[in-house]
Amino acid sequence: MDNTVTFKEVYDLGFRTERKILTQISLFDVYQGNNLPAGKKSYAVSFTLKDTHGTLTDTQIDKIMNKLQTNYEKELSAELR
Repeated sequence: MDNTVTFKEVYDLGFRTERKILTQISLFDVYQGNNLPAGKKSYAVSFTLKDTHGTLTDTQIDKIMNKLQTNYEKELSAELR
């Protein structure tokens, strides 16, 4: 994504996208340099999902992760690497 995008923007968009079972978004690496175009950076983030009413299925998780990815691409011009 562009260098101007902050982790706070990533964090806030994640929680606007999924309010029910997303409990945490953690940043564990930021990369800038070789293999990325000029003016771009890479965030490595993890998402914690928790449903207090039962066990999440792969289908539920995939649906949420796809929705997050779509919103990051649309609103922050992010690309999955």
